Amino acid sequence: MGKFSRSWQLVRQSFAILRSDKQLMLFPVLSAIACFIVTAVIATGGAFLMLPARAAAIAAGEQFNPNQSPMFMFGLFTLYVVNYFVIVFFNVALVGVANSRLMGGTWTFRDGLELAWARKGTILQWAFVAATVGVILKTLEERLGLIGRLIMRIIGIAWTLACYFVVPVLAFEDLSPLQAFKRSSKLFRDTWGEKVVGGFSLSLVSMLLMLPGFGLWIAAAVVGGLNGLLIGMLLMILYFLLLSVFMSAVGGIFNAALYRYACFKQVPPAFSHDLIASAWAPKS
Repeated sequence: MGKFSRSWQLVRQSFAILRSDKQLMLFPVLSAIACFIVTAVIATGGAFLMLPARAAAIAAGEQFNPNQSPMFMFGLFTLYVVNYFVIVFFNVALVGVANSRLMGGTWTFRDGLELAWARKGTILQWAFVAATVGVILKTLEERLGLIGRLIMRIIGIAWTLACYFVVPVLAFEDLSPLQAFKRSSKLFRDTWGEKVVGGFSLSLVSMLLMLPGFGLWIAAAVVGGLNGLLIGMLLMILYFLLLSVFMSAVGGIFNAALYRYACFKQVPPAFSHDLIASAWAPKS
């Protein structure tokens, strides 16, 4: 309950910034659209390229397994890299504008895109690094036993925490991907230590805010029968999409606020000092 309470307060305080500049929600929208287009293009192209190999396997009476195809693995890695690039690109733009708003600045949507575009080379390099680590962890997790999968999960969590500030570091500090990773890890360790537990979880708030979407679906089904069921489902999906955009924007704002606290021990006026300081707590 304490974690949920802190998370809810963080969402409310981040919303104060989001309410002053609704353009911030455009970044996750564009990111989602771009990722969808990229995934569709790569998946469609990959499916066509795999047709000869699939046809040959069927002709030989063998079962076709795309996971064993080098072309499939190359396509999967390409998808990882491009999607990582798109997501980090728009997150850098979001964090840049959010940081300006937190400090009373007047950055616009265009300023955020210009910042991300200026960092495009470094963002692409980081996308290669993140995709490589992601593929390696996923591959090992699939091939190892239960204990091995647990170990990979722990390593994945440690990697995620170490990378928590990579986006704002890429946005505001002229560093290479490796230097950005080291800088992010150091900021996290110096501020909250090496053994921490999450004092907040935006996913908890997201789960609570999903309930009205299910309520819309059920109410529409009760009132309108089969037609209401279909309409309610469409309304629920639309609501979930809007909620996803909202929570992504809130996450970017909070990431910028924590970065300022980790770097300069400055707490933006919209946030509580105690709440920021207790975002992570030492393990007992």
